[in-house]
Amino acid sequence: MIGSVAEHPVAALHTPTPLLYSTCMSKHAGCNIWLKLEGMQPTQSFKVRGVGSMCVSALIERNARRFVAVGDTNAALAVAYSARQLGVPATIFVPCGDGGTQIAAIRSKLELEGADVVEKGRTIREAYKAACDFIQSTEGAIIIDTADEEAAIAGNATIINEITLQLKNQEPTVIITPVGSGGLLAGIITGLHQSHWYQVPIIAVETHNTNSFQQALLTDSEQSDGVPHSISGKTRVVTTKAVTSQGICTTPPPSLLPPLEEEPEDGDCESNQGPPGSRASNRSNSEGPSQLHSRVRVSSIDGRSVEPTIATCLSTGSICPKALELSRVHPVVPISVSDAMAAEACRRFLDEHQMLIEVGSAAALSIVGKGLIHQILPDLDHNSHIVVIVTGGANINFDRLDSYRQRFPYPAPIIAKSGQEVFMRMLDSAQPASSSGVVSTGNPVGATPGQSRQSVASAVSTPL
Repeated sequence: MIGSVAEHPVAALHTPTPLLYSTCMSKHAGCNIWLKLEGMQPTQSFKVRGVGSMCVSALIERNARRFVAVGDTNAALAVAYSARQLGVPATIFVPCGDGGTQIAAIRSKLELEGADVVEKGRTIREAYKAACDFIQSTEGAIIIDTADEEAAIAGNATIINEITLQLKNQEPTVIITPVGSGGLLAGIITGLHQSHWYQVPIIAVETHNTNSFQQALLTDSEQSDGVPHSISGKTRVVTTKAVTSQGICTTPPPSLLPPLEEEPEDGDCESNQGPPGSRASNRSNSEGPSQLHSRVRVSSIDGRSVEPTIATCLSTGSICPKALELSRVHPVVPISVSDAMAAEACRRFLDEHQMLIEVGSAAALSIVGKGLIHQILPDLDHNSHIVVIVTGGANINFDRLDSYRQRFPYPAPIIAKSGQEVFMRMLDSAQPASSSGVVSTGNPVGATPGQSRQSVASAVSTPL
């Protein structure tokens, strides 16, 4: 039994990643662009920071004898990797049947890390219930399933600890990051406060059909009297609604779990179930990316049906309450972009930097690549330093990238939203549309109604 965290090689679970100065993006943007390359982690995504921290905590503080996770996700892959590094067995529960060739690849990676992959149930909800039943009947089994855990947020905060050293304590002008369930965002804000960078604004980027964080901010701000509150141009979160379940076997917590899918109308996979710890032997491999992305997901934030999205790594069942809490006291502006913009950024990143990342990660890069950063912060110049968190992700390959090329226009039209309104719409970043084709009606959530886009900088830099 390990006596303390200090006695355990915690640093071995995640790798300090490079902060790359992008010459091509800096020249295009007219300011200094720095890329925090989380795709260089052993699991190809930032998830190993928070997950690894949680696994170490579970081992030391709870004497975990087996780690359990749910889903074919980057988080589950991080659990499998962390378990192997710590010498603890891992069991990953996934829905039965095939989720497409890319999901099959994720499952292969889970097995490569030595995890037992168990197919159970038709949906994530049913797989989670099976995981809960397994935990209750297995001594020492602990589920790694929530990014609202203090250990997970502390692990994600190490990103900023590294950036502080890499920038030699020079305060960045702004940090741009993708946001899914909010665990990474909570870690980034925590890290900024640890570095005493209280005024460094964060642009939290989602896609239009994964904008649960924006919706959570709007929902919480309207709970008191139905009217959003604003202080110094920044929308105030009046109440932090508890969006996670405290019971172990009711509804999956947020964050590290994928969003809950609608129940299928027919078909049962129990007959296809292999023995415990194995994959079903007769799983079909016929479903391709188009079938994978046609699944409709339901947001547990407001119960609304969510259109299909290619940015699956940003889809979430609910938002980390700590992220909402910290967004009260730190300047955060949520922006959502189209799938087409994110796909374009993914292609450009490969062309310019020879690196392949998930499209959800590329959504943050589109804010720079399409010039939106200057609309949000108009005072940027050659002395400004922008840090983009490139979260990486293992759920991408050349075939999938090629499918984006065939599906979306290139260059993609600019359609960016903040809150319920369109923040900016143009044909593309290089050539504005004609006056009849330009729509720029909305203000960011961080701006008061009627506030000009030129004054957004002062709004975003003013914490509540």
